[in-house]
Formats: sequence, structure tokens, C-alpha cells
Amino acid sequence: MKFNSKKIIIYTFILFVIGIFAYSFMFFPTGYVGTTRKNQVNLGCVCHGDTATSSVTVQIIAPDSIPAGSTVLVRIKTSHGPAVRGGFNLANFRDNGADTLTLSGVPGDTMVRKQDGELTHTNPKYFDSDTVSWVVRYTASSVTGWDTLYATSNSTNGNGHSDGDNWNWSLNKPVRIYNPIGITPISSVAEKFSISQNYPNPFNPVTQINFSVAKASEVKIRVFDILGNVISEPVNGKLSSGTYKVDFNASNLSSGTYFYSLIADGITISTKKMLLVK
Repeated sequence: MKFNSKKIIIYTFILFVIGIFAYSFMFFPTGYVGTTRKNQVNLGCVCHGDTATSSVTVQIIAPDSIPAGSTVLVRIKTSHGPAVRGGFNLANFRDNGADTLTLSGVPGDTMVRKQDGELTHTNPKYFDSDTVSWVVRYTASSVTGWDTLYATSNSTNGNGHSDGDNWNWSLNKPVRIYNPIGITPISSVAEKFSISQNYPNPFNPVTQINFSVAKASEVKIRVFDILGNVISEPVNGKLSSGTYKVDFNASNLSSGTYFYSLIADGITISTKKMLLVK
């Protein structure tokens, strides 16, 4: 029998590389980065199984839109699988380039650490009622555009071995970074969520809308036509408690009746009617 020394060397090298990855994951419980779908590497948590498992659900819970330069909280939530202990890796890829200043742990949280611009755990965290989660900070770039968040998380049986462990990727989470031009703070005090009648009304083509935010929330003001179609969203992002005003420019719209609503954390607070006359 003739041995192919070249093939043996290649196979040995491959096994060596796999062994290094396995060793890194198995014996470094303080987390690992570079496991997400960022850059389409698709490595994943290979020490906890060869492939992603659909039985594990990984979610990135974050605003769809964030004002440029502002900081919001992002939650990575993992459910199902063996559900004893879990770890995570969170990364971002802004406009086809990494932004190492974007992600950070919440001050005082010793369970999260940063490496190469990405976040991971310092120690696996125990599941509670089939779920484990981490809360981190995301600071939007001062430049408008789009960012994408990527996460990988595992669900292990906690026995110190990879047998029976599962992992999965999250869906990629696109985030729009926008310039909140036109939103002007009036006061930092507000007792309740409310929205005022626009002024002037009727108007042509610009009108002012005042609104109040009782607590830090994801706030939207949506403008609808008479058929209920959303035609504009002059406010969309996280706002602190306070009162604000925003100018709505309807220069691209036809004369007619329109409606506008204040929405806070997904709940519609109030809807009012306005009249555009050209």
C-alpha cells in the first residue's frame, strides 16, 4: 500500500487547526469573538456542535433607527436548547467597515467584555425559565447611514463537555443611523405622553407639532393619508423624557386631510387630524 505523504500532512494540519479551535472554545470559558456572520465567516460556536441548531433561538433586540451620536441599550436573548448555561458574541459592521467604538458593556457589568471591537461574556450565564440574556450599549456613529448587528450564542448542558450542547446565529439586525434634524427639545420635564394639535392648521407647506415624552422611549410620529397609508415619519428614535417640537414639511404632498399619531414603545398614544391647503 502506497502512502501519500502530502495528503497525510494536509489532513494532519486540518485536524490540528480544528483541535486549536476546539481547545480555545472548550478551555477558555471567558468568551470568544469572531464567531458571528460578520464578514460572512460563518464560523459559529463549533466547540458546542458542528453546525447551528434551529432549536436554539437567538435574538438581537434593538431599535430599528437610532439618532446619530446617541447611545441605546441592546439586548441579546437566547432561548431553548439544553438551557443550563450560555454565552454570546455580538459584533457590528457599519457601512462595510468595523467601528470599534460602537459596542460596549454597561458600566458595572462584569459579565461582558470587549475584544477586537466585539463583545462576549466573561463567564457563561445561567438560564432562567429557558432564557438567558445580556444587555449591552450601542453608540451610534455621528455619521448617518446603516449599521448591522450580528450575534451568536450557545445553550449548553453545563457538564464541561461539548456533547449535547447547541448553538445558533441570530438574524442580522440592520440599524438606521439618522440625523434628528427638526426635532427641538423644549423642556426636560413631561408628566405624560401627549401630542398637540399642529399649528398652523390648515397649513402650507410646513406645520409644527409639539409632543411630550413621559419617560425614555422609542418614539415615532407617523403621518397617514386618508386611506391609512404611512406617508412620513418625522420622528423615529429613542428620546429622553421631555417636551419637543418637530416641523413637518408637506411640500411633496397634495392638498387634503392627513392624520398623525404619536407612538411610544409600539403603543399608539393619540391620533389627530390636520389639513393641507395649497
